[in-house]
Amino acid sequence: MQKKLIALAVAGMIAAPVAMAQSNVTIYGIVDIGFSHNSSSDTKTFKSRQGLDSGQQSGSRIGFRGTEDLGNGLKAGFVLESSMNVDRTDTLNTNRQSFLTLGGDFGTIALGRQYTPQFNMVGAFDPFATGTVGDVTYGRGVYFMGASAAPNTIRLDNLIAYVSPNFNGFNVTVGYTANGLGDEEITLRGVDSNNAKIWAINPMYRNGPIALGLNYHQVKIDGGYKDKVWDLGASYDFGVAKVSALYGNMKSDLFDTKAKQWMVGLTAPVSEAGAVQLSYSRNKIDVSGGSDPKASKWALGYTHSLSARTNLYAAYAKISTNNAAEGGFSTYSAGSADYTSGFNVGLRHRF
Repeated sequence: MQKKLIALAVAGMIAAPVAMAQSNVTIYGIVDIGFSHNSSSDTKTFKSRQGLDSGQQSGSRIGFRGTEDLGNGLKAGFVLESSMNVDRTDTLNTNRQSFLTLGGDFGTIALGRQYTPQFNMVGAFDPFATGTVGDVTYGRGVYFMGASAAPNTIRLDNLIAYVSPNFNGFNVTVGYTANGLGDEEITLRGVDSNNAKIWAINPMYRNGPIALGLNYHQVKIDGGYKDKVWDLGASYDFGVAKVSALYGNMKSDLFDTKAKQWMVGLTAPVSEAGAVQLSYSRNKIDVSGGSDPKASKWALGYTHSLSARTNLYAAYAKISTNNAAEGGFSTYSAGSADYTSGFNVGLRHRF
């Protein structure tokens, strides 16, 4: 008996370091649902639409993240995140984020499908944080993301990203992907590849009430496609209100176009739990030898915290276009319906 007890004790001592080295895994997610109304089809093609919709302020999702201390200041980590619709029968979709990280005093290296540095920066300055019909980004807004051929790209496949340590409020994100829009292709010799090669750099500065950001990225596809994109963002929190602004430029060599876009925004707390959101944004596309599409959008919203993880929200937005941009923008993100006005009211819970 004594020998057995000793053997069990030794086995426990051996197993203990293994257990201590296991990853610390967390399950997290968002459940977001509410009423949505969209109307005023720009081309007079669609009837008004209303319904109970999932993911209006934030996409409903479930995810797993974890870290493991490797010793000597190194840590490994991962994120696996799936989207879901809670208003109807649906299956989990792994089209969100999935990446592995290695971090230390040198910063963090992340490999996999991730948000673009541009999207992270724009979301930091948009009063609606790219949510509800107030979202500034193309899809529900007028501010193009990604590239002219795919102006609503907010995540990249196969991304190698480096995030520097924070130096007194300043840090830099750098990223590269050999194909940000799918798996890297096998291409015959002498034939152009469809790989979308993208590199990006995003320095950010945050110190007290002030925040400043810059994004620059290039997109290249064999055959002459090349886009150059840059964005500037700034905000200042006066206490009674936070004022924010964005300005961006997207130049396409292949299409010979240049998009100029900007936004001004305001977030004003009206109580300990509530805040008013306001933004106005514009987009103008300079087309060589053609008419220049123009679109503008204003949005007004309110968010009210019921707890640290649960809040109510309401938002209204209106888009205006000229003839050249007719049918090209919408307050409704799903499908191709070109609604120019939208309203959301709903509930969001984060866990």
